[in-house]
Amino acid sequence: MTDSSIPVNVHVGPDRRSVRSKPPRRFKRKRHIKPATLYILAFAVLVVLAVIVQFAIHMARTEPRDTTAIAERELRVNTLTQGEQIRRAVTVFRRPVIDYFRATHGLLVLTNKRLIYLGLQPRDLLASPDMPPTFDERDFPIDTLVRVSSGRAFFGLAKAIRIETPNGSLKLGVTSKSWPNASALIATMETQHKRVLAEGVRQQELRASAEEARRIAEERRRKPQYYKVRRGDAISSIAMQWNTTPERLKAWNKLPGNTIRVGQTLMVKPAT
Repeated sequence: MTDSSIPVNVHVGPDRRSVRSKPPRRFKRKRHIKPATLYILAFAVLVVLAVIVQFAIHMARTEPRDTTAIAERELRVNTLTQGEQIRRAVTVFRRPVIDYFRATHGLLVLTNKRLIYLGLQPRDLLASPDMPPTFDERDFPIDTLVRVSSGRAFFGLAKAIRIETPNGSLKLGVTSKSWPNASALIATMETQHKRVLAEGVRQQELRASAEEARRIAEERRRKPQYYKVRRGDAISSIAMQWNTTPERLKAWNKLPGNTIRVGQTLMVKPAT
C-alpha cells in the first residue's frame, strides 16, 4: 500500500496550445529616387525661377514712367473741353481681371461739367518701350443717376472709390496718401448730388406752376369775357380794344344801335 502522506513531485510541462509564435518583423524598404530624376526636378525648378525673374525684370523695365504726369498731360491736352474747369482730382488705380498684377494707374477728376476717369493702361509685355501710351477713359454725368461713395478694393486691403450708375459700377483703388483728396471728392460729389436733386424738385415745381397757369388761361379763354363801359367809351373804341368789330359787339349784346351808357356791361368775347 502506498502512503498517501508522502509528497509526490509532479513536473507539469508548458501548455503548447497557449504558446503562440510571434510573426517575424517586416522592414519597409525605403524607395530611393534616382539621381536622373533629381537632376530633372532641379533643372525644372531653375527654369521656373528664371522665367519668374525675367518676367519681373521685364515688368519693371516696361513701367518706369510717371503715370500721374502722363495722365495729367493727357487730361489737359486731349480730354478737357473749352471752359471745363477741374474742381477735384484724385490719383487712383484699377486692377483688371485680365492683367491683375499690373494695375492701371490714372486720375479721377471732377470738373464743373462731369466726372472723368482717365487710366493709363499697362504696356504690352511684348511691345516696344517707345509705343505711345493708351488710356481707359470713362465719363460720368453729374446727375441724380450717378452716385459716388467709399468702399474697399484689392480683397478689402485698400480703400476705394465706388461709382454707381444705371449701367453698372466702377471701383477704383486709392492709396492712403491720396485718401484725403478722395474724401473731399466724395463730399463734393455728394453736395452736387443734393444740389441736382434740389434743382430737379425746383424745376418740377416750376413746370407744375406753368401747367397750372396754362390751364387757368385755357379756362379763361373758353369763358365769355365782359367789359364795363366807362366815361368816354364808344362802340368803335371798345371793339378796337378787344380786337373785334362794332357789328359783333352789337350782335353779342343785342344792341339796336351804337348808343351805350356808362356802367353798362358788354360781352366783348363769347365763350369758345
